[in-house]
Amino acid sequence: MLKSHYRKIANNQDKHWWYRGMTAINLSFLNTYLSKKRNLKILDAGCGPGVMLPHLKKYGDVLGVDLSDEALKFAKKRGSVKKADITNLKIKDNTYDLIICMDVMYHTWVKDVNKALIEFKRVLKKGGMLLIREPAYNWMRGNEDRGSLTARRFSKDDLEKSLVKNGFKVQKISYVNFFLFPIVFAVRIYGMMTNKKGNSDLSIPNNLVNNLLFLSLNIESYIIKYISLPFGSSLICVSMKK
Repeated sequence: MLKSHYRKIANNQDKHWWYRGMTAINLSFLNTYLSKKRNLKILDAGCGPGVMLPHLKKYGDVLGVDLSDEALKFAKKRGSVKKADITNLKIKDNTYDLIICMDVMYHTWVKDVNKALIEFKRVLKKGGMLLIREPAYNWMRGNEDRGSLTARRFSKDDLEKSLVKNGFKVQKISYVNFFLFPIVFAVRIYGMMTNKKGNSDLSIPNNLVNNLLFLSLNIESYIIKYISLPFGSSLICVSMKK
């Protein structure tokens, strides 16, 4: 991710509809699968500027890791962090009860997704939980992905197969950003047809639009407790170390 993106995310992460909505979805999964578990050892792998760090503290002791010095500059204001590559964490085996990895493995910095998953398995305790969210559908790659330094997007089948191959048991996998997907799709197609230069729009829209967009994701955070959504611009998956 470009340095300027980290600054924009850090400035807007508690107000922007996307980060608020995705946080609600993440917490929905955590509350469902962790139940009332507390005092856990938690790793935020690829924490960026620390969007999730303060939200994870109620579950236990949290460490955020990232390769970007720029990201860590902001993340350290929100929790404990250190610089590390998710494919080489330099952490003891069987240390963590929970690892979350939010929009990280799509990145050009991650050269080998399987290597990252093997590393997650190594540092997780037996029965430990892995929560992953990644952008969906490689055919959805567009100009905006350039600004995000996207190397890959994921299908449901590919993500599930990668997890199973590397020693995880998938508990639930679902697409998210379901309601807004037609709009996202139309914007991507328009961008590709016009060859408009891509750059992630991290500015906050007016209050009405911002709240309506957040509402759509917040509704999904309740729905996915009961069903898996059939399509969307992102994938979220909870799995356990075998």
